[in-house]
Amino acid sequence: MTVHEVTFRPNPMQKSFITSKAKADLFSSRMGEGKSAALSWACFYHTQHNPGANWVIARDTWENLRATTQREFFKWFPPGIFGTWHETRKVFKWSVSGMGNGEVQFLGMDDPTDASKLQSRELAGFGIDEPAPAAESGGVAEMIFDVAMSRLRQPGMNWYCAKLAENNPDETHWTYRRFVDPGTRGFKCWQPDDPENIKNLPPAYYEDLRHIWAHRPDMLARFVEGEFGFQQQGKQVTPQWADRIHLATGLGPLKGSPLYMLWDFGLNPTCIITQITPAGNWHILWSAVGDGIGVEELIEDVVRPELARRFRGFNWSHIGDPAGSQREQSSSKRTAVRILTRLLKGGWRSGPVRPKDRFPALHAALSRTIHGRGVVLVDRENAKEVWHAMRGGWHYKVARTGLISSEPVKDIHSHPGDAMSYGAAVLFPAGELRKRRPGKRPEQAHFFGSGGDKLLHGDHRTLPKEVQTIPASPNKEWTNNV
Repeated sequence: MTVHEVTFRPNPMQKSFITSKAKADLFSSRMGEGKSAALSWACFYHTQHNPGANWVIARDTWENLRATTQREFFKWFPPGIFGTWHETRKVFKWSVSGMGNGEVQFLGMDDPTDASKLQSRELAGFGIDEPAPAAESGGVAEMIFDVAMSRLRQPGMNWYCAKLAENNPDETHWTYRRFVDPGTRGFKCWQPDDPENIKNLPPAYYEDLRHIWAHRPDMLARFVEGEFGFQQQGKQVTPQWADRIHLATGLGPLKGSPLYMLWDFGLNPTCIITQITPAGNWHILWSAVGDGIGVEELIEDVVRPELARRFRGFNWSHIGDPAGSQREQSSSKRTAVRILTRLLKGGWRSGPVRPKDRFPALHAALSRTIHGRGVVLVDRENAKEVWHAMRGGWHYKVARTGLISSEPVKDIHSHPGDAMSYGAAVLFPAGELRKRRPGKRPEQAHFFGSGGDKLLHGDHRTLPKEVQTIPASPNKEWTNNV
């Protein structure tokens, strides 16, 4: 009888990930920590304790899966010794003692036929390798994860298993949101603080990676330093941004200075609450971006509660997307601007339509500093959407030929980016703050008298039906226009 011996000595984080019985586990780390090996052994360990378990292991494409994850799996559990590989079905069937009739199906998520197979399976466990993209493409969609979670219902199992392994994701990726911040009850993220797998890596492995990624600090942070962080895609719309200059924590509204609320519309309506301080800084205090909702839902469910919580007693006015003045197809009497001024009160001013009339103002504002700190200061915690957009999430697409798109990519980052540019064009004409005496209120707007408290306490007095929008013009004062 031929005996095939396999020795695997997991490092502490690998072992914790493999043996965890959490509802879902994410092994997130720098490169070289043995994530694919841990994913393979998690499948083996679970099936050992749940004979007959049916698993799926997935990756972004079949080619990537075969060249990486499956290759690692077969290194530890070679076909012909541990089981049988069925090429046409892409299924590995265990044949070692104690594993029952368990099998592992390998699926590339680039094939719609393969992806649809998830919906017709009863699973005991699944693994997803590199759900977060390592470059500007790839990754596995959140929907695939959700579908796989819904299929964990194979009868007779002692527990079910969901294992994900990846290099540290961008803070905007769904795995960060589901496993880290804010996280999900029952989900566990495993992340080693220091490298644990150096003994299995080539000499000077991380030193070499630091040289390779020296021109990409975003990649260096994620893949070498083991940090969650941003991954630049395309060309940044606001290259003037720097975290060390523009990020702040604990920004609060200053009494006596009005608020400027910046808006972008569509099915990702965006609201940003800002304030110009007597010292001349533009504080970005809070932001929210809706997903598949209208501006009315955003106001009622998100904006008004925030105004009541942090901005009671302040006066405010609105700047934003001129498309908000367009009448809806369902009713000529409804526009986004009419809705928000009815619900929130405050004057409205449309920003310029063309990017060339608003982007330079934002660029100039971001370029200005006062005593080494940016004129524009963004609250790291309460205005994350603005931070993520300004640091490079808002970007132009760069084709493989090097050709750069004429307008930014429309995605989750473009909405706060556009809203900020509308505000900058109105508040910072030609990129400059209006010259004014210290303590003097900005000249660009007149506000309602102190109506914030009454509004937030539910004083919904009937307003005139017509809402007049005033075209952006930095040389004219703008007034309440309801």
